[in-house]
Order: sequence, then structure tokens, then C-alpha cells
Amino acid sequence: MTTRKKELLSVKEIMDITGLGKNKVYELLHSGEFTVYRFGAKFMALEKDFYDWLYNDKRKKNSYILTVKGLK
Repeated sequence: MTTRKKELLSVKEIMDITGLGKNKVYELLHSGEFTVYRFGAKFMALEKDFYDWLYNDKRKKNSYILTVKGLK
């Protein structure tokens, strides 16, 4: 059996990564900054696009200030 890499991030995972609250994460998901999928009432962000957005300041359309846990 092959192990598959996770490709989507949940709202909770984005909250943990960024330190943002749930409302701010939903605002960010609706901002159009990166690819987001909706499965019923559940939103999931494409992991690659999220990290590309997070680490590439030039692409940011909105002025979100993020403190990434574990990074200086």
C-alpha cells in the first residue's frame, strides 16, 4: 500500500499554522489569495498554494500580518 501525501489543509490546520482565529481564517479563505475547495460546509485550502502564498509576499493582495508558529 502506498502512502499518499496530504494535499489539503483544513481551517483548523491553517489556524494552527498561522495563529489566526477562525473568523480571520475564513476571511482569508474567501479572499481569493490561494485555491480553496468547499465540500458541503467544509472549506479546505490547497496546501501547495497556501504555502506559496504564505512565503511569497509579492502575491499577497490583502494586508494580512501572520506570525507563523515555529519560525523566526
